[in-house]
Amino acid sequence: MNQENPTTDSYPPKKVRRMISLYVVLGILAVLIVVPLVALSLIVDDWSRDLTTNHAETTRSHPNEMLRPLTVSGDRPSVAVDVSEAIERLKNWKIESITPEGKRTIIHATRTTKLFKFTDDIRVYLNDVEGGIQITATSQSRVGKGDLGQNPRNIAELMSKVREQVES
Repeated sequence: MNQENPTTDSYPPKKVRRMISLYVVLGILAVLIVVPLVALSLIVDDWSRDLTTNHAETTRSHPNEMLRPLTVSGDRPSVAVDVSEAIERLKNWKIESITPEGKRTIIHATRTTKLFKFTDDIRVYLNDVEGGIQITATSQSRVGKGDLGQNPRNIAELMSKVREQVES
């Protein structure tokens, strides 16, 4: 009579169980590595810049229109109010100071990330120019060597809101 133990015969041998466990662990590790890399590739716009630079500024020749200076009609105090209102509408942004200096006004704002509470300093410069007020901006990370493109995104987000505010 063949007496087999039904509880132990239904399980694979130890070696097979170890191999299955190894494959499961390797699969989990692969997912933990691949998912952040894919997410990073979706965030980083310019690999040659975003891993090594932690600041950005508006420039006349920038290919992205939102990263170019904006000239608006009006006087500096009214434009400063428009820019301040635009900043107040941005989530996680805070106005730190507004400083008139001769023929320009500097608005210092900060943006803080939700998860790690990283803070970027954004300065908006309102300069008297022929035909109105020119709005330029800089954004600087307080921590790290690269910003993964966050500082250009800060300026683009700001300039977009400023354009909306000025046009309304």
